[in-house]
Amino acid sequence: MSVASERRPAVLGGRPVFEQPLGIVAPRLPVLEEIAGPVSEALHTGAMTNNSRNVREFENALAERLQAPYVLAVCNATLGLMLALKALGLSGEVVVPSFTFSATAHAVEWCGLKPVFADILPDTFTLDPRAVEAAITPQTCAILAVHIYGHPCEIDELQATARSHGLPLVIDSAHAFGSRYRGQPVGGFGDAEVFSFHATKVFPVGEGGCVATRRADVADYVALARKFGDPGDENTRFAGLNAKMQEFSAIVGLAGLRMIEQHIENRQGYAAQLKEGLGSIPGLSFQAIRPYVVMNYQNFAVLVDETEFGLSRDGLFTALRAENIAARKYFHPPLHKHDAYIEHHDIGLPHTERVANSVLCLPFHSEMSSDVLGGLCVAIERIHAHAPAVRRAAGLPEAV
Repeated sequence: MSVASERRPAVLGGRPVFEQPLGIVAPRLPVLEEIAGPVSEALHTGAMTNNSRNVREFENALAERLQAPYVLAVCNATLGLMLALKALGLSGEVVVPSFTFSATAHAVEWCGLKPVFADILPDTFTLDPRAVEAAITPQTCAILAVHIYGHPCEIDELQATARSHGLPLVIDSAHAFGSRYRGQPVGGFGDAEVFSFHATKVFPVGEGGCVATRRADVADYVALARKFGDPGDENTRFAGLNAKMQEFSAIVGLAGLRMIEQHIENRQGYAAQLKEGLGSIPGLSFQAIRPYVVMNYQNFAVLVDETEFGLSRDGLFTALRAENIAARKYFHPPLHKHDAYIEHHDIGLPHTERVANSVLCLPFHSEMSSDVLGGLCVAIERIHAHAPAVRRAAGLPEAV
């Protein structure tokens, strides 16, 4: 037992590692002075929405960065997913992972389509191409993959499967802004990729997102659909939505692009420090990183093996809360276990369920001090060292 682990964890009456709560995210946004000029101009002119100047500049900057010929800014990624799916004129079933945020499948449902849940790879937690192949039926109309925690999915294999069945591939890239796959920026793959710029993301603007695509027909549809289906003559061509990004988000985004590389580099360094600090603790493992990807580390996740660690994931989660550490069981429960998808409760997705039942995302920010990173490691080491006492105090059964 190390000196650090000799002290009792807070759940047993010890002093918490963190005096103040450590949140799961802490968005790093531009300071007011960086955006004061364009914000003042927008307020003065009243040009705050309807594809105004800053939104157009933001789209151009995103297109250059993502190496995608068409990028359409939207007010959030959920509507972006819906618009991308609608642009493809789909009808039927869409193969999706269950291990993802609810918006992935919800967008499918809102488009009048049926999600069919497929299992994930056990090490990267991304959609398993073989499971996708097995889930395809004559009713399948598309594949909707997800980059998990910033790790790109197996794009080449999924694209080959989609192509062999004549299906479009859409990618929920909400987690992956700044990640790369085989040397290329995530953003130009499949028939469309949809990004989130929510406050919880590596690249936050508050609320916002974009649809990136190489298909002119998809871009034309999204551009029209995000503004009610009105090309500008007040004669709507179809029933569109109000999914426009407003100027303030674009202004924050333009300034944020100047910081994103440093933030991703920071996160990669922090992840390496946490892996070094936690790697020797029995019962903890990490998401695998493929050698051909560059990951932005949107999230930092650990899997907790109850037998080796001495506590379940839920036990560690509770003990960390006593240390003022706000971890997150992300994504638990998996979507096929949500009440919204009760008809899917009995399907067997063993890798999804194993990961969902043991995963814990730790607080992870774009700017973290060595003291904070070290404190996370000390807290978890201390909880592991006192796991039997923690179990008894919480009235938990012994690990099996």
